[in-house]
Amino acid sequence: MDFNLIGIRPVNKRLFFITIGILASSFNLFGQRNFENLIKKLDVAISKKIEFSTQKENRLDSLKLALASEPLPEKKIKILDKLFKEYEHYNLDGALRVAKEKRIIAQQSNAPGLLSEAYMSIAHVMGKMGMYKETFEILSEIKRDKLAPEALPYYYHVYHSTYLLLYNSAVSEEEGFKYKQYINSLKDTLLGFFDSSSTSYKVILAGKYLEDGNPQMALSSTLSAYKKNDSHNDSAALYYPTALAYEAVGNLDKQTTFLAMAAIEDIENSVKSYIALRKLALILYQKGEFKRAFNYMKCGMEDALFAKARFRMVEISKDLPVIAASYDREMLENQKKLTRYLWIISLLVIVLLITIYLIYVQFKKVFKAESFLKTKNSELNSMNNQLLILNNKISESEHVKEAYIAYVFRMYSLYIRKFDDYRLGLQRMLKTQRTDEAIRILSLENSLNNELKEFFQNFDAIFLSIFPTFIEEFNEMLIENERIYPKEKDILTPELRIYALIRLGINDSARIAELLHYSPQTVYNYKIKIKNKLAISKEEFSEKILVIGR
Repeated sequence: MDFNLIGIRPVNKRLFFITIGILASSFNLFGQRNFENLIKKLDVAISKKIEFSTQKENRLDSLKLALASEPLPEKKIKILDKLFKEYEHYNLDGALRVAKEKRIIAQQSNAPGLLSEAYMSIAHVMGKMGMYKETFEILSEIKRDKLAPEALPYYYHVYHSTYLLLYNSAVSEEEGFKYKQYINSLKDTLLGFFDSSSTSYKVILAGKYLEDGNPQMALSSTLSAYKKNDSHNDSAALYYPTALAYEAVGNLDKQTTFLAMAAIEDIENSVKSYIALRKLALILYQKGEFKRAFNYMKCGMEDALFAKARFRMVEISKDLPVIAASYDREMLENQKKLTRYLWIISLLVIVLLITIYLIYVQFKKVFKAESFLKTKNSELNSMNNQLLILNNKISESEHVKEAYIAYVFRMYSLYIRKFDDYRLGLQRMLKTQRTDEAIRILSLENSLNNELKEFFQNFDAIFLSIFPTFIEEFNEMLIENERIYPKEKDILTPELRIYALIRLGINDSARIAELLHYSPQTVYNYKIKIKNKLAISKEEFSEKILVIGR
């Protein structure tokens, strides 16, 4: 982030707030995450940098739309202040355009206070862009005694940040000493504008302690601010100053931790002009992590170029070539190692290929044997399945035979008894010379019909005892509204009785007609009637009718 010890911007014509150059961090201090986890978090944030920039551009576009549709000058000024805040550490060209637009509106509105604020913002941005001469020319035109009290902190801050940039780029000790005196004087002045318990005051005081060679007091100042600040943003603003204090006391672990926290916040908030990531890259370089150090420096240079932050480009350009050269040497050494490894791997691959070939030959033999065994196993399984089907059929046939043998014996015994009773009755009639009555009984048809009905009842009962689910399974093959349900329990309809015989293996229509005392045409008509009601194909019906109840 663009860290100038203090940054103050005018908002809503009230006291300007200090900007330290550190925006809010995504971590709270109490998290105590170790440095390795922070570095991983930072790497993830850098990989998502485009996504964060898109979010920033969306906020800028939203403010620009609001500005274009706002007719009132005083409201335009408020929107421009927000735009300047978004642009200030993101893109200096955009910040400069916004500041100049604010100047135009202030001139048109004849508002001296707003005009001075606009000129100070222009000067501040030009200083960051390296146009120091223009910065001081603009500041010299501003009448300090005409400024409102709340505008004075920002006025001195612009001077402070500009002299700090000059101090960092000074080419001689004499020149640097002169700028340092200006900076110390401005710090003393700025301290007078803030409450001693505020974050801004403690940051400025910590900077003063560091310049006076008292790092312990500087560290105490920043850490005491943490204890009093519940605000995440205020605490995050202390990350980089705290890192400087830890650097001064020689605590490298704490320094890198706070630098990583500050760098993460910079990336996630699309800050393009920053310093924490560059300093962290230098420390990683010293630890021998050349690749990560190079990536961090490269990221910093890309963002500085985007932001038009000339002073950051100069800082990075001093260190980037050295880190890049070390990174290139490391890559070259890795490439040599990789070449050696490739030769070793190639040799191993050749050995592996020979081994694979030998294994393949053996595998082919095993595969051939397994194929032979699979074929034989398949044949055995097929034979077993056929035997199982045959056994089922035999079992079913034996069951049917047993049931029907008992039925036939019972029927024959019953009919022999009836025939004997019939014979004895006729004999008695003939002995008593009741010939007319005997002739009348012999001519009755009801007797035959009754016998046939009793035969059907017995057949139906014995069949349904063997195949109790016959009616349900048969109906499942018919269209739902065409299904057949007998009116009496254990009594089949003529259609069901025909297919009951087919289930028993009697397929010949003439044989079925003979057994049921129907004509062959009647049997044929019943079959056609059922086939017209089928919900499945005729072929499937012919197969399923033979396995009902199995």
